[in-house]
Amino acid sequence: MPEQETYMPTPGRAPKADPILKEGSRGDAVKELQMLLARAGFSAGAADGIFGAMTKTAVMNFQRARGLTVDGIVGPATWAALRGAITPEPTPVSELRTKIIAEAQWGISNTSSIHYKQLRPMDGINQRRKLPLNTDCSGFVTLCYKWAGASDPNGLGYNGQGYTGTLLSYLSRISQSQVQAGDLVLWARNGKGEHVALVLEPGSDPMLVSHGEESGPYKVRFSSSNRYHSGADVYWLRLSSVDGVTREAPPEALRAPPPQVIGATDAPSEVGLSREAVPPPGKH
Repeated sequence: MPEQETYMPTPGRAPKADPILKEGSRGDAVKELQMLLARAGFSAGAADGIFGAMTKTAVMNFQRARGLTVDGIVGPATWAALRGAITPEPTPVSELRTKIIAEAQWGISNTSSIHYKQLRPMDGINQRRKLPLNTDCSGFVTLCYKWAGASDPNGLGYNGQGYTGTLLSYLSRISQSQVQAGDLVLWARNGKGEHVALVLEPGSDPMLVSHGEESGPYKVRFSSSNRYHSGADVYWLRLSSVDGVTREAPPEALRAPPPQVIGATDAPSEVGLSREAVPPPGKH
């Protein structure tokens, strides 16, 4: 029998401390957990009070994004992070940016059906919100733009190709202080793209959506991602047409080498973010 969780405070007494929850737990505390996860952008499906596989996956994705022990067990640190994670969604500056963010948020809500695979032509390029979906980091951000109605951030007319190299070559480079929701951040080493993520919320430490491993897409702070790309160059990138601006060719000094169009058997070398799951010991 699954363990039963009761979560009704006794009248006249202080509220009961948050219980430790794990797969198999049931009750009002699990329902509250599921609602907190959904409000933080990590949907566990219906808030039914049953801690099943979907809830465990959502908990693990949340723990990974917050630098906690990724074990699917909800203890004091995870409860505290959940209660502090409820912040209002940012207001993107244009309708097209709003749509791009909506596609990224959809991805976060469907992690169980989105798998990491370097596949070209890109899966889902001609089928909006296809599930199951097999894609990589550059494929996911490209799909967010395609499904939102933006032009191809790879500059390839959505022919199903593209990778970090085409994004770096085609998009305009901006400073971090100029970043807005819907822009991209890309890490490259020795001129070769390593990973790309989409900005959900700008600021001093932007919130990103990342799909660099099987458990993605998930939310993660820029500082957390950047820590595990130590030594890589960071590029903040923008598709000017998102804001109705005609793209101009970048200055010669900023141009990357001409990109190579790749096929399904020649996947780009992109590093997943499994290292982001390494948290301080003993925190869950």
